Amino acid sequence: MQHIQEARADLLQFLQDSGKSQQQIAKETGISAARISKFLDGTYSGDVEGTAREVQNYLAVAKARLNTVQTDFFYPQLRNTKDVLFACLYAHKHNKVALVCSAAGAGKTTALNHYADHNAEVIMVTANACTPSAMSILKMICAELGKPAPGRRDAMMELLVDQLRGSNRLIIIDEADHLSFSALQAVRNLNDLAGVGIVFSGNDKIYLQMTSPRKGYEYEQIRTRIIVRKKVHNEYTVEEIQGVFHCSGQAEQAFLMKLAGVESLRTAKKIFQLAAEAATATHRPFNAALLRQTQRKFLGIDL
Repeated sequence: MQHIQEARADLLQFLQDSGKSQQQIAKETGISAARISKFLDGTYSGDVEGTAREVQNYLAVAKARLNTVQTDFFYPQLRNTKDVLFACLYAHKHNKVALVCSAAGAGKTTALNHYADHNAEVIMVTANACTPSAMSILKMICAELGKPAPGRRDAMMELLVDQLRGSNRLIIIDEADHLSFSALQAVRNLNDLAGVGIVFSGNDKIYLQMTSPRKGYEYEQIRTRIIVRKKVHNEYTVEEIQGVFHCSGQAEQAFLMKLAGVESLRTAKKIFQLAAEAATATHRPFNAALLRQTQRKFLGIDL
């Protein structure tokens, strides 16, 4: 009975510390809200011991999440961010097509999300390996507009053109390198027929598709529409590292700049956060030595 009382007390304390509702706990644990409520007030007549074990297993990880340290600061002066925002503004302002390409983890998607969050009438969708076709990407755009997608591609295009014509909206397609040629053409058609701005964002694959003369015979209708072609890299200045990480120590800055260049800015952010959490949990000073230790622990490599 002792472990049941402890599980009940721990869950009540966690609800208070986390600010989560019983409904949210139910969603995260798979335990029904009704069973959680009865377990907490001592009226549950089912497998109380089993429920206590489920609660304690959940809390083992959930409590650790409460120690997460917020370290992901948005730095608008990052060169990569400025390049991406410039491409978005150009396409949005002029109802044109722009291309953004970056190395993995260089902050491209963060900048795209920032533009979408801070500008009205932006539709942002992210393609993936399961959505390469024209039908798939058009359905995603329909969903963002809150419109049921018709079953035929031509009807879907007609619906989107009708909804978007004259709207001065911007459509951002992230991970556009997943799209087939016909899907890229379908999105390009929205620019032609509805006059909306388009930003294609992806990796080197889409950049080469859009810019290589060897692909011109297939991609000419898209390529010739793209005036802004921004390619960003994992190369950073000391000032940018200071702005992104809000740390003043030269040794820490040098470590993070090297890690961001060798791996990626995304990786450097993750190692920075993990080291900050370790410093908070163990009451250790946050310094370059802790960053190196964290890198070795999680990445298994030395710079």
